[in-house]
Amino acid sequence: MSKKISKVAKKVVDNIYVDDQLIIADAHAHIYDCFQLDYFFDSALNNFNLNTNKSKSYDNFISILFLADITEKEFFPKLKQYCQQENHSFYKSSNWKFYKTQEELSLYVRNKKNQFIYLIASRQIVTAENLEVLALVTENNFEDGLPIEVTIKEIITTGGIPVIPWGAGKWIGKRGKIIGDILDKNRHSILFFGDNGNRPLFWFHSSYLQIARRKGLRILPGSDPLPLSSESSRPGSFGFIIKGNFNHEKPGQAIKQILLEPNIDIQSYGSLESPWNFILNQVGIRFGREK
Repeated sequence: MSKKISKVAKKVVDNIYVDDQLIIADAHAHIYDCFQLDYFFDSALNNFNLNTNKSKSYDNFISILFLADITEKEFFPKLKQYCQQENHSFYKSSNWKFYKTQEELSLYVRNKKNQFIYLIASRQIVTAENLEVLALVTENNFEDGLPIEVTIKEIITTGGIPVIPWGAGKWIGKRGKIIGDILDKNRHSILFFGDNGNRPLFWFHSSYLQIARRKGLRILPGSDPLPLSSESSRPGSFGFIIKGNFNHEKPGQAIKQILLEPNIDIQSYGSLESPWNFILNQVGIRFGREK
């Protein structure tokens, strides 16, 4: 696999623009203080390799993590600081180094085998209704605690891509009715929904995701790692595969243009969480323990 990915790495130097490029992406990634960065990126690369192999699309592909920063736990600005020539290493990382692109909202990490992953600045916002909304492809700060409709409009107005991701227990009851109302009225010019790798097997069907698909709204899956040390192996394990014209110097702008194409084919990949791991994770989160 390393030779195949090295061909892609060579394109960064030799060919800035690539037509009909295969792209594999995780739309909902997080980094936490309890994560070991080498292991995080090694796991992401292995997960991307595994899932492109499954789809028989591994000859030439680009890997992307949408890094959804959380208020007061912002990692993307920290990573940008380590793109300086003398400060490539992050948290004494021995394997991965960080490099700037020609835009502020993206960077890429490269290991000693010349394998690399693009990181796209994004945000995770908690609304007044205690629902989550992702703002993809943006470094803008968004205020938590505003109504979900206001949050979505603000993301669109500032040039981001709004995504409403599935959350355990958050799409039921009163909050479920809010999701249903958004789907029913569909007031927004741009809106995606998000599937989630934390969704357990016994929660196999999500009626609102099914409604979104029927209404022609597209689904962007992501792994959504939890703040538990064991979750650092999750990035890249749940996501989507697309094709489009890619710009290696401005990957954020390129992936945004691809996602906003009306007829883009988005193929999901990844497996839902086992019931046992789902229960362990929920206990770990509730009691503030790392597994």
